[in-house]
Amino acid sequence: MPSLTRSVVLCTIILLGLMLAPAAVIAISVGGVPAQITAPLVEQWPLLKLLWTSNADAAMHVVMEQPLITIADAEPASGGATWRVSYYPISLAAQLAVAVFASLILSAGGKGATGRRLVTLLPGTALLVFVTTYVQVATCCTGGPRWALDLWLFSLASNAPDAWIDWQPIYAWTEGKVSALQIALALLGVATLVPAALHARTSMASALRNKSA
Repeated sequence: MPSLTRSVVLCTIILLGLMLAPAAVIAISVGGVPAQITAPLVEQWPLLKLLWTSNADAAMHVVMEQPLITIADAEPASGGATWRVSYYPISLAAQLAVAVFASLILSAGGKGATGRRLVTLLPGTALLVFVTTYVQVATCCTGGPRWALDLWLFSLASNAPDAWIDWQPIYAWTEGKVSALQIALALLGVATLVPAALHARTSMASALRNKSA
């Protein structure tokens, strides 16, 4: 398979995996299976076009705040979602960047190194997916989607009387630091991907030297 084609195929597979992984984890944790896939931004596109002509700044704000894609479970009796994973433009852009980066790393050099490089990519990739995962669970929160860590801590704090640990002070401490925690974890995820890139660069340079020798 040509290098470019292989990279595109790998990028597509990785992107789909990054998108489906959070939904799979939520489905295992909460129960149920993904039954609804919607595109809220596409559904509201005619209204957004009208808003864009009158107030471009407001339209851009709506675009950034509106999920591009949602994957949800459905309650058989009511048809409502028991949980929903939302993919916002920034989240998808970050996951696409990770998918492109990972596909380039994995497709570079010989196929024998693919497995080793995949192992080095997993920690950083998992962190970046976690940072960009927004979830809504009907049994926990009635508001909109929240960052996965924030939602998890909130659910623990809500069930504090039944827990061994008093999670309410912990959630109160983190509540005002959610954005800082996201940025810190994102930077940590990027930092863990750097060694994989450097290793791939070294391997490619070594392979080119051996080829030219």
